[in-house]
Amino acid sequence: MQKFEWAVIGSGIAGLVSSEILTREGHSVVLIEKNEKLASETTRDFHEWIHTGSLYTLIPDNLLTLKYLLGSIDDLLEYYSSFEGMNVIPSEKGLSINESENGWFNLNNIHFKFRLKNRKFVIPWLLGIARATFLIDRIKEHDWLRRRGGIIDPFKLKYREILKIFKKLIKHKEKFYDYITPDFTTNSRNLIRDLLTNSILNGLQVSRSNEFIGFERINNEIKVNCSKESFIVKNLVLCNGQNISNFVDSTVKKSYAPIAVINNINPDSNSFVELDYFPKNCINIITKDKGVGLIGGISFSDKNDCDDYLEEVIEKHREYNPDLEVVHTYVGIKNEIVLKNNPRNYLYHIFNLQENVWGIIPGKFTLGFSIAPEFYRRVYKKNPKKHFERSNANGKYKNLISNTIWYDVIYNNK
Repeated sequence: MQKFEWAVIGSGIAGLVSSEILTREGHSVVLIEKNEKLASETTRDFHEWIHTGSLYTLIPDNLLTLKYLLGSIDDLLEYYSSFEGMNVIPSEKGLSINESENGWFNLNNIHFKFRLKNRKFVIPWLLGIARATFLIDRIKEHDWLRRRGGIIDPFKLKYREILKIFKKLIKHKEKFYDYITPDFTTNSRNLIRDLLTNSILNGLQVSRSNEFIGFERINNEIKVNCSKESFIVKNLVLCNGQNISNFVDSTVKKSYAPIAVINNINPDSNSFVELDYFPKNCINIITKDKGVGLIGGISFSDKNDCDDYLEEVIEKHREYNPDLEVVHTYVGIKNEIVLKNNPRNYLYHIFNLQENVWGIIPGKFTLGFSIAPEFYRRVYKKNPKKHFERSNANGKYKNLISNTIWYDVIYNNK
């Protein structure tokens, strides 16, 4: 039975960044995935939206989620700048993106369309919009050169400025208040390919179609039992949420996100989210290339609610793109670990479950850039390398990674 320092269970974003940071530091690692392709579940379904915190300015959580997301962008700049594809550029007033064929990120900012029609007398909603846009402006102007991503002092509310925005909203005559945010989209497969390539060239072994069953301790080592082949390791990190729930006081919350892949949208269409006081009215579109887009909106706890909602979403989007063609529909499934006394898991969590056994919950794809450095810090009590020689295998390992659903539908007829 092969021996490694680490076994990483699950090849979602948490498992991939954990494997990369460990192999970057010279540790021997086996990545174990139950499916044939890596990144084939949540990261295959999702919109590829990178959050800088804009959406969570509407959440009354004392800016905690905003702080985590700003810190994650900060870690992206600090620990991933050696990758050639990492094309986000920091400045003293916000971020810029150098678009390229193999770049990780796109200059595709998300517009927020705050509904105002028939909402002018919903004072909490208007105040919420005013507060949100005030905070989004602070994100746009953030000084990334000073590495203050997780510090929220610049985001302290200034109520006179918020009142000015409130008055502006009262006078606004359009149906929606359209506001461009600093959120942008990612070419997730470029990013995942580069992380995987660097890991493999640094010694990572990948074990696919090999479902994790459990583990047992043998002397001072851990035997990782799997369906196809098992391993002996010194350390284990679980990056698949349902196994973590066996160790912590939590529940597994399953939610369903109805999504449609559409074609023939106007080339000038922006990625946007319609936001309303009533969440059921919220819809969104994330634009891709060649007139392709992903549309959806909210998630449901009951899968039976998805079909009717998706029909409404498609009809609303026809107002923007009358000639749109629905190419494919699907329901994205997310298994969310909800900790006791924590209603939503927007944050990431790192647990030392037992001696030499760890668990990681990513929360959001964007938070992956913070998870790996922080995980390494907690285990080894030091920072991982910030700069290293780039590894390039000319796309040799991309066949190990699943495409996103929208890409397969449009280009591979799946």
